[in-house]
Amino acid sequence: MEPEVTLAMAAWRPESGWLREAVASALDQRGCTRELIVVDDGSPEPVAGLLAETDDPRLRVVRIEHGGTAAARNAGIEHARGRFIRFLDADDVLEPESTARLVRLIGGRDHVVAYGATLVCDESLRPLRTIGSDLRGNAVETCLLGRFAVRHVSMLFPRRVVELAGPWVGGFHVSEDWDFVLRALEHAEVVPDPLPATYYRRHGASRTGAADVEAGEQDRERVLQRFFERNPRERGTRLERSARAALLLDRASAYAAAGARGAALRRLARAARLQPVAAGRSALALAAREVRHTRPA
Repeated sequence: MEPEVTLAMAAWRPESGWLREAVASALDQRGCTRELIVVDDGSPEPVAGLLAETDDPRLRVVRIEHGGTAAARNAGIEHARGRFIRFLDADDVLEPESTARLVRLIGGRDHVVAYGATLVCDESLRPLRTIGSDLRGNAVETCLLGRFAVRHVSMLFPRRVVELAGPWVGGFHVSEDWDFVLRALEHAEVVPDPLPATYYRRHGASRTGAADVEAGEQDRERVLQRFFERNPRERGTRLERSARAALLLDRASAYAAAGARGAALRRLARAARLQPVAAGRSALALAAREVRHTRPA
C-alpha cells in the first residue's frame, strides 16, 4: 500500500543521538500511513551506519553527493511516494499525532497547506518559546512581509503544491525555507492547527543562530527579487514598497542588536522614504531599547 505521507529528512553530519531521536519521532507518528526518507547529504560518516539498528520497512536512507540542504530536500521529493510531504530536520522531534492532525485539516483538498505550532527548545528539548500563527486563507502577502511566523517543519504540503512551487533553491545562508514556503503559498491557502507540531532544537550549530546580519540581509533581498520576478505586475505597487520597507526595518533591528548603530540608522532612513509611519514606530522602539541597555544600574 502506498503511504499517505512522505516524511523527508535532510541530514548532513548529524549528531547521532539527535538523529535517532528525530527518526524515532517520525516513525512513531500515529493516525496516518507514512514513509520516512532520510537523505544523507554526503556525510563523511554515512548516515545509514548511524541508523543500522533501526529495522523498519518504512525507513529508506538515500545517499547523495554533498550538495547542501536544498539538494537533499529535492532528493527527498524525487523519492517520495506519499500524497503529502512534510520536510524534517535531523535534530528536531515531531509531536506524535501532529502529522495526522494536519492530514485531517487538509482533507481531500490539494490546494491547502496545513500547519501547526513550533516549540523552540534548548538542546535537551526543554521548551523556550512558541512560534505560531492563526492565519487562514491567502497568506502570500503576510509571508512576503516576513510576518507568517511558521516553521517549515511544522507544515504539511500536498504533493501537487510542492510540484507547482518547484524545487528547493540553494545558495541561501538562512532563507531557503522562506523562499520555498513563499512559492508554495502562491499556489495554496493555509489552515492552522493551534497545537504543537514540532519540537525545534536550538543549539550552537543551528544555522539560524550562526547567521550573520549581512548575509541575512542578502538572503532577504534575494527572496524579494525572486518574488517580483515571478510577479512582475506587483513591481512599483504598495506591496513592493511594504515588502522592501519591512526588510529594511527587520535588518535595522538586527544591526542595532549587533551594535552596528550606523547601519541600523541608514536602513531606518531608507525605510522612512517608503513607509514613514512604520519606520517611525521602529525608530522609537530601537531608541527605547538602546536607553534600556545603556541606563546605569
